[in-house]
Amino acid sequence: MMQTEVKLDASNAQETLSSRNRFKFQPKPLRYYLGLLVTYTLLTMGAVVMFFPMLWMLGASLKPSWQILTQPLSFPSEWIHTQAGSTVQGIPLWYHTDAEGVQQRVFQIGSRRYTTIVNADAITTVFSVPTDQLTTASPIDFEGTTLNVRQWTPPEGQTSAVIALARDGENLVITPVDQLSGAIRQIALAEVNAGERTNIEREEFRFQARILDADGLAVITLGPESERQVVAPEAAAEAIQLVTIEEITSIGLREVGTTELEHYTRVGQPEDQFYVLLNSGAWQPIIDMNIVREHAYAIPIEQIPAEVEMRAFEYAILPVMPVTRDGNPAEVVILTRSPSRALVIPAEYTGSVRLSPLGLLSEPFVERVDGLPVRFRDDYEELGVRYDVAIIGEQRDMALIAPQSTMDHAYDVTPTDLSRVQEARLYIENYVDALSRDLGGATFFTFFRNSALLVILNLIGHFLSVTVVAYGFARLRAPGKNVLFMILLATMMMPFPVLLIPTYEIFQSFGMINTLWPLFIRSFFGNAFLIFLLRQFFTSIPTELEDAARIDGASTMQILWSIMLPLSKPALATMGIFTFWWTWNSFFEPYVYLSSTQLFTVSLGLGFFKSQYTYTYHLLMAASVIAIFPIIIIFFFAQRYFIEGIQLTGLKG
Repeated sequence: MMQTEVKLDASNAQETLSSRNRFKFQPKPLRYYLGLLVTYTLLTMGAVVMFFPMLWMLGASLKPSWQILTQPLSFPSEWIHTQAGSTVQGIPLWYHTDAEGVQQRVFQIGSRRYTTIVNADAITTVFSVPTDQLTTASPIDFEGTTLNVRQWTPPEGQTSAVIALARDGENLVITPVDQLSGAIRQIALAEVNAGERTNIEREEFRFQARILDADGLAVITLGPESERQVVAPEAAAEAIQLVTIEEITSIGLREVGTTELEHYTRVGQPEDQFYVLLNSGAWQPIIDMNIVREHAYAIPIEQIPAEVEMRAFEYAILPVMPVTRDGNPAEVVILTRSPSRALVIPAEYTGSVRLSPLGLLSEPFVERVDGLPVRFRDDYEELGVRYDVAIIGEQRDMALIAPQSTMDHAYDVTPTDLSRVQEARLYIENYVDALSRDLGGATFFTFFRNSALLVILNLIGHFLSVTVVAYGFARLRAPGKNVLFMILLATMMMPFPVLLIPTYEIFQSFGMINTLWPLFIRSFFGNAFLIFLLRQFFTSIPTELEDAARIDGASTMQILWSIMLPLSKPALATMGIFTFWWTWNSFFEPYVYLSSTQLFTVSLGLGFFKSQYTYTYHLLMAASVIAIFPIIIIFFFAQRYFIEGIQLTGLKG
């Protein structure tokens, strides 16, 4: 008995071992794995290429405008600014690492151009040579400075490095580079230009030179020129002041920190009080737009006297005049004028009048207040707060200056040594701004509503018309049915522009132009492509199901509703996706039939948005993501039905 059990166990073990050997992993040949590697590599590359534009657009929609076109691509970030004194101007900050490796935050206060010079006494040997014996100039580093060096190859001799000093007819006058050792340095171009002009002679050639100091040191400019930025630590920005350009007077170059900049004096300040000019430009008077909407009104131009008082509101200069309204005398400020009327506001409501840099007010919109046009910006940002501001009055030339005493730590650096002070940040507000922007009395919510309405109406129209016609072509018997089906398919070959004018004339005769009717009414009369798609699917359904239903007394419509349509869910889903896609992305037809922004669809509204906000790329990208988001969501959740419907419609013809 024990022996039998042992034999059975041994037999079972042998069978188990044999079974394991059958299912043991068998190594594939190397070419199999190479094929997989190549296949997946190509698929991955294709997916990246197809997905990159979408990823770039999504990233751009979460960035500020200045960062969108910067290279290389970077994560959405905020460029940190510091406030310029008590003004509304923000100054961008930069990182700079000094020679000791200490990093600090700085801002730019000016720039200086530098050039390379050589002591004229060091030039002892010169040659006049044809240009065909010289190569083009290339910048190289020579003893810590940059020189434009050429290679000279005489007919008989060795190639040597030379510097071009002047032109001698068609020849160049050159000198060997190795003779200039110890005599070359870089200095500010303004310092060179301030030197007295002189001429020096070497052999039979004359060169222009400059005298730099009282000892009579003559130098010759070799180039190339380079630019360096003068920067100061962030703390120095607290002393910046805003003044009119007429208040300051230049007194020339003076030392500031370890460098030099042009200095200014200010009217009304001691003559030994010097200032550094950071920048200058036009500033524009503004006032809160909501106050203008509530309190401004128009008066006839005849009520304005020939001479009006010009009063200062901080630095904004605006005309002020007395008026009598409803029997009450008051002072008003003139905001804007037309040939026949002027828009004024009581002086008591001018507390928000101030100046703004003109660059923050580019591409304004126009809104009518009491019948008069007022230019305004609805996205004006001031010290981190957004306002609707009206643009009023005349521009003024202003300047940002800082006392020279606050710039003791200023120095100059090469631009490549500076990097922006940035913090990672997703600009979610881009989407809020894009959705809330006023576009001729409409917003993107209006465009979404119109497109959603058209999608629903077109879906209803196609489901009602396409299903009935497709079932008729697939199942019903009628003389000439195939001929009619071929004629239907032939309509798909007709170019859309051929049908545009007659279709437009038909809708115009019915008074449907600038309405939504032309964009959905045709769906209730079928669609050749969708009829073909659904007809092919209906033909793949066994006829025995219909025969059984007819035996039970079902009518044709009952068969269509209770049998054919439930079995055709993939094809119906495909038809719905196509309808949604066509309607949502349609641009040309809404462009032809619609003229009122209140009726614009998403695609047409996106084009209108681009024309209104030309350079606000961050908002344009956000609006584009919003426009395509519904299509992505619909396809993501319905892709199984879409692919299945496309596949099954070709099984039987």
